[in-house]
Amino acid sequence: MLERYRNSRVTILASSLFSEGGDWRSIYFFGKQLESRGETVAMIQVGGKRGFRQTCAAGAYAPRLLVNGLGTLARWPVLIICLLRKDVRIYLHETGYVLDQFQNESPLRYRLLAKILRRNPLLCVSKQAESHYRERFGSESTHVVYECPGDAQTPDLDPMKKHIVMVGSINERKGVELFSKVADLAAESHPDWQFHWIGSKATMSELYQSPKVTWHGWQWNPRDIVRQCDLFFLSSIDDPCPLAALEALHMGKRCVAYKNTGTSELIKNLQGCSVYHEYEPEATLKALATAATAENNQSISDTVGRMTNPSAFTAAVLDSIS
Repeated sequence: MLERYRNSRVTILASSLFSEGGDWRSIYFFGKQLESRGETVAMIQVGGKRGFRQTCAAGAYAPRLLVNGLGTLARWPVLIICLLRKDVRIYLHETGYVLDQFQNESPLRYRLLAKILRRNPLLCVSKQAESHYRERFGSESTHVVYECPGDAQTPDLDPMKKHIVMVGSINERKGVELFSKVADLAAESHPDWQFHWIGSKATMSELYQSPKVTWHGWQWNPRDIVRQCDLFFLSSIDDPCPLAALEALHMGKRCVAYKNTGTSELIKNLQGCSVYHEYEPEATLKALATAATAENNQSISDTVGRMTNPSAFTAAVLDSIS
């Protein structure tokens, strides 16, 4: 954990990830954009199960800290870190109304916050906000960065090629090296195939990533790319039943998976899908070639849909607890 903080391009402290409010989205997309470029980012949910310990460790070891929003900054561990470190950046979204309310409810913490915002570098969502912080706190080191709703652009894949996709974090368990080696092999025997990986790096290990693969990085909506692909290649060496593969099957995509994954249970008898029994490139390529020559089959979506639709899942869970 400490090594990750030391080596991170930036460590982000946040308190409201995936909440109904939107103040987490811009900084979350910022972190994912860096990860898609191959940079290491640590993102800490300060109110999470290990949030206190992780926050303190980051405060001590992370060379670059970025605090997102008043809800994060107002927590005591974060306030203390920001008082001790003048280099911590604060990305503030709050208006005068919210700051007035915080001042009335927590006068002591507000005085400490005012000292921090006067001294520490501030990232602002608008010039109006920047002017307000300068006037209210005497902030001098301010930068207007605005907000980011996320990247809604989806690449258009070449319709003349056969597209093979994997969705998942780039790590050992997800089989990034097997995926890469298969892509290298296929470049010679199947030049019309194009391999795609959707997901960001989630390991400190050095892993081989083939130049024959299009690395899309993290995507807000990977289904828009999967929908354009022909095959879903689950390269995991160990995976119970990943939702990305299930979503692809619901779209009617042919799927290829290793025998030791839960997904193989669903596809082993589905026409157009294939299971490989040896976790090595040649056997995997053979399974992909078998699936690639099959025709699109509506029964894939129908069969998997009957087994895993919301009504079937609800009935199964109710039956197990009755």
